[in-house]
Amino acid sequence: MASMTAINLCKKFGISKIRGMAYMPGPSNYEKSVPPGSLYENSDFYNNIFEQLWGYIGQNTIGRRDLSRFQQQLGVNFIHCYDWASPVSQKDENGNIHDYRSHVSFLKACNMLGMKATVPISNYTMDLLSQGKIQEAQKNFNSIINEVYTQALPPNRRPIDGVGMWKIFNEYELWFDRDPKHVVTVMTWIKEWEQENQILEENALPVMVCTSFGMSDGIEGAGYMKNVRDAMLAQGKIGRIAAESFWNERVVFATNPQNDGPDISDYLKNRLPKYWNDCGIPAPPVMFTELGSSIVQTGGETQQAEWLSRQLSASTPGSSNGMMLGACVFLNEERPWEDGPEKTFGILRFGPDTSWQFPAHNYEATTSYPQWDPKGWWWEKSATFPVEQQAPKLNYQSVRNAWKPS
Repeated sequence: MASMTAINLCKKFGISKIRGMAYMPGPSNYEKSVPPGSLYENSDFYNNIFEQLWGYIGQNTIGRRDLSRFQQQLGVNFIHCYDWASPVSQKDENGNIHDYRSHVSFLKACNMLGMKATVPISNYTMDLLSQGKIQEAQKNFNSIINEVYTQALPPNRRPIDGVGMWKIFNEYELWFDRDPKHVVTVMTWIKEWEQENQILEENALPVMVCTSFGMSDGIEGAGYMKNVRDAMLAQGKIGRIAAESFWNERVVFATNPQNDGPDISDYLKNRLPKYWNDCGIPAPPVMFTELGSSIVQTGGETQQAEWLSRQLSASTPGSSNGMMLGACVFLNEERPWEDGPEKTFGILRFGPDTSWQFPAHNYEATTSYPQWDPKGWWWEKSATFPVEQQAPKLNYQSVRNAWKPS
């Protein structure tokens, strides 16, 4: 059977018409730097520990239900994730398995709502590889991919419904030793694991690589992606297939423009196709994973909303010679823990809200998270986190108008 092209693979997995949310649902008391062993250590909110932020809790009226809100009010069909910690499960003395940290319920919630999600191999793995901790990094990767492929047995083993693609790092060229070879290492792990576990070609996910919109080789974003391709070709093979074949069949290019709409239109129509053509490189599918601007950049909340409307209008799936997949809005919420302009991205902010009924009132959620005992087992530690209402900003309406007009 002839191999699919990457664009057709994206269509198969339902990610060719992306209306996405770049999603980092940190509670209002989240802090970026916390002691090891604390609740927010991994910055991973896409698991059962934090279900009251994004999911359902039975039929009770508790929880914030972010995913439902995005789907119902905005027409979102794609969730772009960031930090994704290793799942933690353990057998008790009776042989029963306890999932202390699991992403399965999050992915199933996405699927129930008609959404696809990225599963990121996060910058934590990039950090380990930059330090030369290859075995530790691969162990972390293996635990993540084993969780994703839990449906059926070989040869019909497939990813959990709700998974749309792999994501390798977030703007790799800005972090740690900035080496594109680490991206290729993770690609290789993905392909080798698939081969070892008899994953059929049609069940092999697209592999997205995310870059900033910084200038390299005379173009925004794509120059960093070319560096990844060069590293792939230098390695020769990804698993047992030619690196060029892996590029053509699996790889998605993602980048993060904050530019105004007319410039984005020109990028997709002219600059990006010309760059790939001039380099003699088959154009990969492209998507925007962090579309938006700060209030500081645009000069006010009204201008921020107008800016986002123009960006969304320019980011049409099917543009860029048919290779554009769509865009994710950055970000679901303003982040009080950030400094300067980074604080003012987002389409929601913490505060009283009458447009969404969940939660009916602010409260402290009770949860538990895994702690490692040096004697060799996991145990659960109790904790709480705030579940609070969030009010739409003006740019929330920009997204609604673009994706789910009344």
